[in-house]
Amino acid sequence: MLTTTTHPRRVLVLCGAVLLLATACADGHGHSPRQLSEMITETVRDSADTGMPGLGASGSLYDPNDFACAPAVDPLVPGSWRSQAPRSALEAGESAELGLSDDAGGPARAVIATVTTPDGEATSAETDLGEDEWSSLVFPDDFGADPTTSGVHTVLWTDGAGDPITCDGFEVD
Repeated sequence: MLTTTTHPRRVLVLCGAVLLLATACADGHGHSPRQLSEMITETVRDSADTGMPGLGASGSLYDPNDFACAPAVDPLVPGSWRSQAPRSALEAGESAELGLSDDAGGPARAVIATVTTPDGEATSAETDLGEDEWSSLVFPDDFGADPTTSGVHTVLWTDGAGDPITCDGFEVD
């Protein structure tokens, strides 16, 4: 015969925890799950309507010590992507040659490079990427931006629809 022992203190604590959880979740923020879902959907739509490339991909920042962006950008565009940027620090005012290539030889397409400067200002330039070719842009010349300034610059490459391809960057002394 199986016997169980009920400990009144444990039951009381467990019931109290369930009660707290139920009341906290029900009244904590005043929105139903459906309302929260609608709020999130509206926020995403508003972000998409701004025409900003990458829709959320650009929380990434380039780290010159690792030669990589963190968090890494997951490409939404099929291909075998390679990017280039200066790997040694530039002098202030010096231009940076940026490049992108698809080693998989994907179709020709428009691509956009968005450079975020150390002060957080972002400027973009568009170029055409041909099959089996490198596409190049020069920052700040092709971007209509101010001369380079000291600090880390992050480069986010996207396709013409704003889907992220890759992230790179460079440093200016």
